[in-house]
Amino acid sequence: MPIKDLVAKIEQSAAEYPLVTFSTKGKIYSCVNPYSYHIMRKNSALYSELDGLFVDGMTMCWWLRILWGKRIPRLSFDMAGMAVDLFERLNSEASEENVYFIGAKQEELEASIRQFRKAYPLMRISGYRNGYFADNEERSRVIEDILKRNPTFVIVGMGSPLQERFVVDLRKAGYRGVAFTCGGFLHQTSRRINYYPQWVDKMNLRAFYRLTHEKGMVKRLWKVLVAFPVQFACDSILNK
Repeated sequence: MPIKDLVAKIEQSAAEYPLVTFSTKGKIYSCVNPYSYHIMRKNSALYSELDGLFVDGMTMCWWLRILWGKRIPRLSFDMAGMAVDLFERLNSEASEENVYFIGAKQEELEASIRQFRKAYPLMRISGYRNGYFADNEERSRVIEDILKRNPTFVIVGMGSPLQERFVVDLRKAGYRGVAFTCGGFLHQTSRRINYYPQWVDKMNLRAFYRLTHEKGMVKRLWKVLVAFPVQFACDSILNK
């Protein structure tokens, strides 16, 4: 996906959120951040099939403003972003919508579901399934289960690009609801529903917080603070 098309898709997605995003059926969405940017570049055709892309990470928001003059808000599917808006929409006696979760390990997912049900008791959860498949046959059975239940929303947390490929295949199989990818959200909320302390969210220090609480974050932080700005700047300059 040429970077000018990526920027245009990001800008349109932000402009349509949340009214169009939550209400237009048959759409699939994901997020891109400084870490997953290089994955997106290697899977351009896959990401082009998504209807919308949101920005996860203030670093990318800053660079979009510096290099493209775009004021794009951070809209990741977590409790500091889209998840709160969707869950509050579903947590209503008047709502007839429901949601299906897929991702994380089984014990983590079940812990997250308990957190969601406690915080949003009226939210209808039509089903949930861990994100690890033994083979393609099991993957197909999960897709069939989702189609049978026909949830209004599907939340997929498998990591990129597996989660993007899953929502694309889900729609090709006939799903006509709205699907979002959520990265590590279902893993994080297994500990507590608000993974980041309030002061971390307020100061936009989520990447640094994860550095001290998760394994393998040194390599990730290198990509966020060094590799991404260089790559994104080069792409922007060469394609403008």
